[in-house]
Amino acid sequence: MKMAELPIHPKDTCFLSIAPDYSGIATQILSHSLSMEKEIFNIESVNVPYPDEDKREYLTEFTQNFMKWQRRWDKFVLIQSGVVWGDNLMELCNIMTRASGAEIYAAALCESQHSRFKCNLVSLHYDSDQFDLHFWWEQPNIHYPCNLL
Repeated sequence: MKMAELPIHPKDTCFLSIAPDYSGIATQILSHSLSMEKEIFNIESVNVPYPDEDKREYLTEFTQNFMKWQRRWDKFVLIQSGVVWGDNLMELCNIMTRASGAEIYAAALCESQHSRFKCNLVSLHYDSDQFDLHFWWEQPNIHYPCNLL
């Protein structure tokens, strides 16, 4: 399936930029390149916890935001640059499914073949047992102090 084949339209669909510090560029490019009738897709940012952070605050914020968003849109496309384990996407989709009957799609630039969550659209599958996922713009930080960059 290709992104352009999804049954979505800017009037009823919102793109959710998951971890916008990593996925913001990809989400913005897709929003503009898939525009229809001179209308781009709306984008909302969804912050998710790093592996060393408590997820409860993030999930509470997402739940509150989604309650507002579902009144405006019927369909959502979660866009994430890299899906390693898939836990964050699983939790977000569970919240969305419990709260509404919205159509939910997910797209990723890269997805580990070992991810517990499987996106509808992925540009590159990789083996996270053999390779760490790092994007060219990344710098080591307090959450990922890797020496591979």
